[in-house]
Amino acid sequence: MGLTTAWSRAGFLSVLARPTVLRPLVIGVAASLVLFALTAMLLTQTKAKALVGHPEILRPGCTWDVSKNYVQNCKVWSPSQNKFVVVQIRASNGSDKGVYLLDGMRARDDRSAWTTDVQAARVYDGSTDTTLVMPAGGASTFNTDWQGGAGAANTPVKQETFLTSELPAYLQQQFGVSPSNNAIVGISMSAGPAVTLAEKHPEQFRVVQAMSGYYQTDNPLGWLGVFGTQTVVSNYTNGIVNMWGLPGSTAWKDNDASKNLAKLKENGQVLILSSGNAMLTPQEQAKIAPQDQISAILLEALAAASTVLLQLQLKQAGVSVITLPNYGGHDWDNWNRGLTSGRDQLLDVLRKPPVTTKTTVIAANELPDPTTVTSTAATTSEPSTTATSVDERVAQVLAQQSATTTSSGTSTETTVVSGVTGTPQAGSNSASATDSAAPSSTVATGADAPTIDAGTPTTVATPPSAVPSVTPDNLPPCTAEHPVGTPDVPCTPVTVAAG
Repeated sequence: MGLTTAWSRAGFLSVLARPTVLRPLVIGVAASLVLFALTAMLLTQTKAKALVGHPEILRPGCTWDVSKNYVQNCKVWSPSQNKFVVVQIRASNGSDKGVYLLDGMRARDDRSAWTTDVQAARVYDGSTDTTLVMPAGGASTFNTDWQGGAGAANTPVKQETFLTSELPAYLQQQFGVSPSNNAIVGISMSAGPAVTLAEKHPEQFRVVQAMSGYYQTDNPLGWLGVFGTQTVVSNYTNGIVNMWGLPGSTAWKDNDASKNLAKLKENGQVLILSSGNAMLTPQEQAKIAPQDQISAILLEALAAASTVLLQLQLKQAGVSVITLPNYGGHDWDNWNRGLTSGRDQLLDVLRKPPVTTKTTVIAANELPDPTTVTSTAATTSEPSTTATSVDERVAQVLAQQSATTTSSGTSTETTVVSGVTGTPQAGSNSASATDSAAPSSTVATGADAPTIDAGTPTTVATPPSAVPSVTPDNLPPCTAEHPVGTPDVPCTPVTVAAG
């Protein structure tokens, strides 16, 4: 005898069939299901919020990297390229700021050199409270969207789409990284593209650091360089046409970092720039094979020349730029020094409101000297209109005394400096820097998750600025009896440097 038959004989089913019994039962079950669904939704939302920052939490589908320092290996799907891209990520401690670190010409598909040749997670340690984003792959692609396929296999390359659309969506969902107000860093092949990506996507990248790059690509020498490097490194013989179309086309101009610098100024973005001096240090000579030392010297010499030319173009465009002194060849020791010395300047930009005024180019390790600031201003400011009479020159002085910022012509200039005291130099690229060690980190062993020393939050001090006063010639000095602003008694105001 079945269970149903037994329940039927016992009258159990007939009882359930009664409206007074069945209706409350159905309502109770439905209410339970609704409550369960709401609870699941709340738990999901709580979990999503908890994953903002939290470097100690391993994200779904990710694995801990052997470099430790809380670096996770994540596979991010790229619909535009129809493949998964390995991205190594170190989450912040709660901030939504991200620092994208692009690899070079010989980038590997399985990991970023920023976790092997340079321990970027130790330079940007826990005290920086930033999420490090280190995409693997992209060798010889110039981090751009190709018009055609790459190589004999015609592999689709949509690096710009991935870096500016697909990856930010993943980072926001899994790591709480904001799609806007981030930083991007590039070296060698990726230095120029890093600047270009910032120019094209100002809402995403507020500050860009470029090291040892080649920025003038839309010219015969640039065309030859792109073709040669892509052919030698990746056997991409069709890149000269399939990447941006025929040389000299509009796409080549659009992706030439040096031809779109005005966009950086318009959007108030900041560029941190450096290159070596093409002289290998003893440490570099010991690390680099003898047959590779010549290329390390020649490549950095070309990068240094391109950087100097870019500095002149930046000054002409009035772009906010910080130049870092560096030395060495075309290698990761050089870029480790650059990443370390540029860290505080980069973080300072991320933590401050955007700057939209024109900025004088001054070396990052130097400050204006108050005793020579008047003569220095004459070489760094734009030329002003020449006065034709004493009255006009006096009016010019009075106007400058009432102004809150130094104005010349129609452009407002602001001096951006950081580092130690010295005399400003336009676009300087000194080789007198010393090698600084990266911050140390604490690493867990065994099956525990990787750990990193949070350290002490970095405080970036704002250096004093000096505002020069321009005075006319052959006027008596101003005194208490004859103050500035007396129309009938013109005088020479005393130049005072603001602290």
